[in-house]
Amino acid sequence: MFNLLRVLSPEDAPDDGTSEWARLRRPPRFTDQALSGTTRAWLRRLPSGRRPLRLCCRFPRLANRIAWCWNDPVLIEQVFVDLLVDWRGGRDGLPRAVVVELRRLRDYHAHVQRGTPLPPFWDSLKQVFGTR
Repeated sequence: MFNLLRVLSPEDAPDDGTSEWARLRRPPRFTDQALSGTTRAWLRRLPSGRRPLRLCCRFPRLANRIAWCWNDPVLIEQVFVDLLVDWRGGRDGLPRAVVVELRRLRDYHAHVQRGTPLPPFWDSLKQVFGTR
């Protein structure tokens, strides 16, 4: 049995052509292909501009994971880190539009946890892109 706490790197891939990561990942489930009721309720509670619709359409399993962890500040931050940081190296990663949604969602969660009001959407864009 292998140690799940051991940090794996691309060099750890076995020579037999199978991926160590594939063996660590849980087998796919039928429920991974659709949004759960918990996720649908969570989406309805989010402001319309913060709903990760592309994520939900393309990666319902990830949306379900976020919804299930949403109310635990430590766990949800770990989920965002796992999704936004490439720990393994050489991964294709998520599509840019999905990454933007995840970052927007992480920022929204941080504001909700701190209890500070969110800046208006256009003010946020001006901070990112500057004024022209």
